[in-house]
Amino acid sequence: MTTQRPTAAFSLVEVIATVAVIGLLSALAIPSVGRVVESSRRGVAENIVQTLNKATRQFGHSQWDLRTTPASGSAADELLLLRTLQWRDTRNAELNPPGPFMKTDWNPTLSTSGEDYRAEWTGSSWCLREPGTPGAGLKIVFDGSDLGTPYLHDASFTPVGLP
Repeated sequence: MTTQRPTAAFSLVEVIATVAVIGLLSALAIPSVGRVVESSRRGVAENIVQTLNKATRQFGHSQWDLRTTPASGSAADELLLLRTLQWRDTRNAELNPPGPFMKTDWNPTLSTSGEDYRAEWTGSSWCLREPGTPGAGLKIVFDGSDLGTPYLHDASFTPVGLP
């Protein structure tokens, strides 16, 4: 005499209840994902601006103070300042670190778009321009596309504020 074992399975009510709970949790979680991503982008952008300010301070302690009048409407001055921070002073005394004070493989583009995060030079320090605010500066991207080949200065490069 053979006895049949009952097969284990979910009932239709259990499946519907499970799908409903998963749907409810998804409906609550999905809107917050956008806020988390935007908050992460802001954190990365703030970190880049802090790194630029730290490099500017280190440059000032080792070389000379970088104090220039910002050029409004154009980000050309920001790029020249970045290249100055990436420059290695080969003529300096041994007691002063010659640089570079900023990573040489960071090659950002310039942006005046109100949709981008931008690092803007204020004359003595860097500030963050968030989307929705006007201003020109170094465009901060989050996919690593601005990292790559180290920038090489040619022999005729003149850093900002060279005494």
